[in-house]
Amino acid sequence: MKKILVPCDFSDTARQAYKFALDIASANAGEVIVLKIIDLTPIYIESLDSNPYYVNTMSILAELEQEAKMDFENLKKHNGTANVPVTFVVEKGIVSQAILKHIHEQNADLVVMGTHGASGLKEFLIGSNTEKIVRTAPVPVFAVHRATPVSGIKNIVFPTTLDLTQNMLANKVKDLQVLFNAKLHILYVKTPTDPTSEKELKISLDNFAGFYGFENFTTHITHEYNEQDGILKFASRTPHSIVAMATHGHTGLNHFVMGSIAEDIVNHAHETIWTYSFREDQ
Repeated sequence: MKKILVPCDFSDTARQAYKFALDIASANAGEVIVLKIIDLTPIYIESLDSNPYYVNTMSILAELEQEAKMDFENLKKHNGTANVPVTFVVEKGIVSQAILKHIHEQNADLVVMGTHGASGLKEFLIGSNTEKIVRTAPVPVFAVHRATPVSGIKNIVFPTTLDLTQNMLANKVKDLQVLFNAKLHILYVKTPTDPTSEKELKISLDNFAGFYGFENFTTHITHEYNEQDGILKFASRTPHSIVAMATHGHTGLNHFVMGSIAEDIVNHAHETIWTYSFREDQ
């Protein structure tokens, strides 16, 4: 977590993400890259011409860049840098694509994003930019509603399906424990369609923790109608916590059909969410 990318539109949630990223970098001798994206999504006008056009002319783009630099200086003025190296980059493009580009170009190993979440029809149709990055980023992503000091995070809720093929994920979760000096709560959500007995699940959870060599942990089984509700309710009952979970990174029709519990949690949780995109080919 040495190089932290913070996509920033200077909204309140983005400022919260910036503060959280500074705190992580300060605790980890890291650096922060603040990325402002001037969105070039085509705008359609109400006319007989159905072709998209870009509203931003070159002069307007230059003005927006200057405004972004002023916003950044204001961000530093009110939030400081906590003696962390902070750089500012302006990029033009479509938000999610620009973020992915800079993850690679900046060689970032963590993304911290503010999120308002999404709900209802908006979530169904387009979701949020944070949700898109959670699904596609090749590095871990923190989705932040409200900045919490690193020292204030005492518990990590870690939902699992008891998969024994996720060594990279397990190692990253261990790194989180070290960063926050936190207790790990390994959680299995048992739904009505799950035929596994409580006794079998308890044994499997203990074996799961032993297989990955987790320390300073507890195991929990909760009963809910679906996994999302089980995770959200357990996290809300666990004080000073974040949620750490994998997403399978489904895209296109596969994502539409299968969805992602991690993305749903990002959209609906009040806690800070850490995700890592796990793909079958990793």
